[in-house]
Amino acid sequence: MPSLSDNKQEWDVTYTWERGGDEWSDPWGGARAQWSGSILPRIFPFLDRGRILEIAPGYGRWTQFLKDHCDSLVAVDLSPQCIAQCKSRFEGCKHVECFANDGKTFPMVEDGSISFVFSFDALVHAEADVLESYVHELSLKLKPGAVGFLHHSNLGGVRRSLTNEIRRRLSGVPFNKGWRASSMSAELMRLFCKRNGMSCVQQEIIPWVSSGPYPIDCFSTFVNEPDLATVAFQNDRFMEEARAVKRVATL
Repeated sequence: MPSLSDNKQEWDVTYTWERGGDEWSDPWGGARAQWSGSILPRIFPFLDRGRILEIAPGYGRWTQFLKDHCDSLVAVDLSPQCIAQCKSRFEGCKHVECFANDGKTFPMVEDGSISFVFSFDALVHAEADVLESYVHELSLKLKPGAVGFLHHSNLGGVRRSLTNEIRRRLSGVPFNKGWRASSMSAELMRLFCKRNGMSCVQQEIIPWVSSGPYPIDCFSTFVNEPDLATVAFQNDRFMEEARAVKRVATL
């Protein structure tokens, strides 16, 4: 159960960042292949040249692509080291701003200023209290009708769905090699959005690289508008998509 201090220690001190985070894109054949083959097809309708907020950019693995789809971009991360690297990497991009935060709020972002908020392969380590705070903040920072796309943990949902016998046999959680947040779930994201006057309109619940058949992750798309219906589906073939993208990327 990674706490805020655990996450700050891991990504600011312990992790060596030898490849700047690109190593996590290897199952897709690299960061550009993963962006083009798996991420962009899911978010391109929301890239409207407005102001983007990226949460937890790390060393800028997705920032390098997002910056070409907006008039301005603000990247916010709990790790001062990551923000220092992003500032250096995007120094020549005058429309990109980078800030370290407290891991729960965005005081550097003006209310009602964000057209699209994005986070991928980072908030999976954030527990439910962090996501709840972030969703509340986003209900203030997003423009009316603006959209968010957050990749977060569904490990809490998986654990609740297991029988007692399976839960006992999996007490070591071998499918959680990716350090997923155990308290977060797709269901909670829907609840957090509703409580804050937003609508979680789509959820794609997926397995990840090392989770086997267990759908430990979720892509949640939400709108800063109340009372819209949710479409949720479980995509058990997500890693097949990754392998297909990698095959094309190697050509």
